[in-house]
Amino acid sequence: MSIDLKREKAKKTLVRVGSILLFLILWWVISILFNRARIFPSPLLVGEKLVSLVLGQCELGSSSYVHLGTTLFRLFIAFSLAFCIGSIIGILMGRIRRAYDFFDNLAWIFICIPAIVWAFILVVAFGTTNFTAIGVVMVLIAPKLALNVSEGAKAIPPDLMEMADSFRATLFQKVKDIYVPYLLPYFFGGARIGFSIGLKVIIVAELVGLNSGVGYMIDYWWDKFFLAPIIAWALFLVFTGLLIEYGIFEVLERRSRKWIT
Repeated sequence: MSIDLKREKAKKTLVRVGSILLFLILWWVISILFNRARIFPSPLLVGEKLVSLVLGQCELGSSSYVHLGTTLFRLFIAFSLAFCIGSIIGILMGRIRRAYDFFDNLAWIFICIPAIVWAFILVVAFGTTNFTAIGVVMVLIAPKLALNVSEGAKAIPPDLMEMADSFRATLFQKVKDIYVPYLLPYFFGGARIGFSIGLKVIIVAELVGLNSGVGYMIDYWWDKFFLAPIIAWALFLVFTGLLIEYGIFEVLERRSRKWIT
């Protein structure tokens, strides 16, 4: 690496670190000016609450990881179902014009309805159960995945499909040698978008009546009008999301690329 590239990289790192430090300084100054720790907590207070969560400490006699695990379990079930349903519908939309015309408007209607509205609809219909949280995530992620995968299915060259038909390729061979290589980037792109949306939506669903999970703990501290633990729980979830992104999605994407090449 040349000296100029090293200097440019060092400057970028310095700017990024500087922006974070500037934000923390402004945050700290605001907390001092208002001097109301419950409403304007300092970065130090939020950091203390975050450390306690990392150590597993939590109110209501349970571990912070129990609530985090409950939220991730609901998200995993909802994401898995939404990924399967959205991918199948997306392939149909991309390959069959009538299917695209049928599902396109429905997908946008489902997407445009806010998560909080879906949460209240499902609470009224099914009560405050795990299905409520899972259902809210599903109805918002599956349409986005379907639209994303449909674009990939449209991009499959018609000549390639005609050649496969002329050689009488089986459905398994078409899926393995044509659909998967072409759709893999769309699968991972849709999965990342869906997971990031699901991570936010699942909290909204848990706020509406459930008695466990990260959303429930945020609601607990909101009732006590104490902002520091709310921010700490949010950061706890953000760090978990980053860990899943770089520890799971990145690894799976690298290995899948090796598999199809």
